[in-house]
Amino acid sequence: MNPFKICSKCAYTWKVRDDFLGDPFICLVGFQASFKETESGYYLFNHILEGNQCDTTLAVDVENFLSLDKGNMFTDIKFDSPLCEAHCNRVEDLSQCPVECKNAVARKIMQAFQQCEI
Repeated sequence: MNPFKICSKCAYTWKVRDDFLGDPFICLVGFQASFKETESGYYLFNHILEGNQCDTTLAVDVENFLSLDKGNMFTDIKFDSPLCEAHCNRVEDLSQCPVECKNAVARKIMQAFQQCEI
């Protein structure tokens, strides 16, 4: 079985998603949204270790987390529609969105992630 994620800088390996999400040295710093139907977007996490042993940002495909949401799974992207509140224009905007959009589902899921204190 392939590991869930390997750190691109320090090579630390998380075997499964729950290990990654439960790691106190992982925190969410951004959401790189998809603006096309065929792409899924990325969550951006910082891997922070004492003494600057790592301090890198990891991109993880949103698709890896969609099963965490038990609500409506919207399939359309509403970017540039009159309903869009433009949260997805800013990678560092981690707020929830009320629009019935695939990216809003991704935003809802990430509310449960540990966010970095900046």
